[in-house]
Amino acid sequence: MARIQRKVPAASRPSGGGSQADGPAHDGTVLVKRKVPLKHIVQFTRMLATMTEAGLPILRNLRILADQWPEGRFKDAILDAGDMVEEGQPLSDALAQTPEVFDELYVNMARAGEAGGVLDKVFDRLANFLERSQAVRDKTKSALTYPIVIFVVAISVVSALMLFVIPKFAELYVDMDMVLPKLTQVMINISEGMQSYWYLVLGLPVVLWITHMMLYRRGYGYRRNCHAIILRMPVVGALAEKSQVSRFSTTFGTLIASGVPHLEAFDITRGALTNEIYRECITDIQEEVREGEAIAASLASTGRFDDLVVAMFEVGEETGELDRMCMRIGDSYEEQYTRALDNMLKLIEPIMLIVLAGLVGSIALALFLPLFKLLEEFGAQA
Repeated sequence: MARIQRKVPAASRPSGGGSQADGPAHDGTVLVKRKVPLKHIVQFTRMLATMTEAGLPILRNLRILADQWPEGRFKDAILDAGDMVEEGQPLSDALAQTPEVFDELYVNMARAGEAGGVLDKVFDRLANFLERSQAVRDKTKSALTYPIVIFVVAISVVSALMLFVIPKFAELYVDMDMVLPKLTQVMINISEGMQSYWYLVLGLPVVLWITHMMLYRRGYGYRRNCHAIILRMPVVGALAEKSQVSRFSTTFGTLIASGVPHLEAFDITRGALTNEIYRECITDIQEEVREGEAIAASLASTGRFDDLVVAMFEVGEETGELDRMCMRIGDSYEEQYTRALDNMLKLIEPIMLIVLAGLVGSIALALFLPLFKLLEEFGAQA
């Protein structure tokens, strides 16, 4: 087969600097982010699983699949992997050269598939796992879109009233030399403050957000405190817990079903979690398991996994079907997470609308109170 040319040689490609796809590392360093959309990884994995199951050689599969994507980082990663496979390297080692595309979980599952001679099944399992991850992510984004739109509209409307409408009324009332009601005067004072310090009104939130993101990305202590606060918050904390338990169970179950050793699976699973408190729990569990403790007992000792999860892990260990039990836990908690998210947003949306209506109504009332008072005075004189 003719060798396909690419713009970026394998030797000159950056190898990343980390092995995990998302989130900050436990030691405070910044992890490598995926440079390609997850949906591309999902499509590639699903097609690779199908072609491998059909008996086509891995090299030919990679060459064919590389043609399906336009020029870019993802196409380069596939071509580089094909080059290394052609040179005699295992597929897992080839994929490991681009950790910003194929993360540690992906590479280790491929390595386990190669060792067991079941690469097609492993890729099929990996495709299912990635599809589930993408589905949960899409559901979350979709569910959050409407509240975010309402929030942006609320901020825009209130800001427009404060900066453009209230000043006009203030000028009118000054010309009429009226004694203003307290609510009206408060609104005018706020409006004047926003006009005088507009650079703070616009710039301070941006500065605070940038500072937060810098500390969050690079400061482990700050990030851990943020995650601890989230877990203690009403409603939101329960959502975060369900999300982490689902991700842990699904990732760990997928890995051990593919033949990855338990201790190694804990390492990879820890990187798949997004909450530092749960990452610490996985580290503690791993150490206890290394010392001979059962996984179920180690889970219980953290206090972060409820009795049902512990009991299902215990049954899985006793029956030798830990992978199936993990997947069932993941399914259950994913469903609970989605349902809880929907219920929370159904509650938040009307509250946000009521707050928006209250703000706009209060401003309107403050603006027209002096006019009502003036009309009353004219009526009394008549």
